[in-house]
Amino acid sequence: MKKEKLLLCSLLFTMLPSLQACAADLDKTTNARLTTLSKQVNVDLKDLQDAVAAANYDQRVIDAITKPWEAKPWYKYRTIFLTEERAKAGAEFLKDNLEIFEKAEKKYGVDKEIIIAILGVETYFGTRMGNYKILDSLYTLGFHYPKRAEFFSKEFANFIKLAKEQEWELDEPLGSYAGAMGMGQFMPSSYIHYAVDFDGDQKRELFHNHADAIGSIANYFNKSKWKLHKPVAYVVTVKDPSKIASLKNKKNTLDTTWGALQKQGVKLEDANLTVDAGENVKLLALDADESTKQYFVVFNNFISITRYNTSPLYAMAVYDLSRAIKEQFDQL
Repeated sequence: MKKEKLLLCSLLFTMLPSLQACAADLDKTTNARLTTLSKQVNVDLKDLQDAVAAANYDQRVIDAITKPWEAKPWYKYRTIFLTEERAKAGAEFLKDNLEIFEKAEKKYGVDKEIIIAILGVETYFGTRMGNYKILDSLYTLGFHYPKRAEFFSKEFANFIKLAKEQEWELDEPLGSYAGAMGMGQFMPSSYIHYAVDFDGDQKRELFHNHADAIGSIANYFNKSKWKLHKPVAYVVTVKDPSKIASLKNKKNTLDTTWGALQKQGVKLEDANLTVDAGENVKLLALDADESTKQYFVVFNNFISITRYNTSPLYAMAVYDLSRAIKEQFDQL
């Protein structure tokens, strides 16, 4: 009996670090948050508690989110995505899946070039979907990154709900450091709300099923009020940037009209283009190089892209890649 007690004590001592970690994870504050999430997301509290106990903190996630690519100036950011190699790969992917893209364009009213550009920017057409465990990424950001804890803890709960629905092992799905997954890098809540079974196989599979990934991105943009065959952005010249309020407004909103900008000395660089004076627009300035700004007037479709990712740099990269892919595709 004495030996058994000694063995038990030894075992408990060996397990003490993990037990302490588990206790820290499931403290009163965490449990209170999980209780709230259980009600908000409609997922079993025990499932959330078990998931937190199974998750691991990943310092790489914190390091990554504090140094996002979108912090780069435009002239450096664009070179990450705007390459001839990527445009050619996109054209080939479009050719190989043209029937699916055209079906999605027709059903959802979203230009196929934008759908494929999203795939190109997000995962290089499904070949680079991330190597972070979604469970660990969302746990780390949801419970160890106070700045965005509310958002990411809710995504954590949505992931647990989604994993149960899809019958995934919790530590199986891999994705980005922010918890995005699949070919289009959907966050769990977006996967739940926007993923579609586009090939009719009774599954919503966004990791390897091209049809579902393409249809789901199109559905997302449809819900984000994309307008088929309408402009995204035009290059403009600006007489006096300091006097234009639209440049100072950092929100992704159409905060002025083209007529108002014209009166302030803004002109379309391409004289062959036209915009109605009453069209709602926004003026955007991006860094063309270390000392020069490039100006754009952006429209409803540009704002739709920012609903996928809020960064104007991201939206412009998607738009530019869409045009590059179309140019390559037209040459095939």
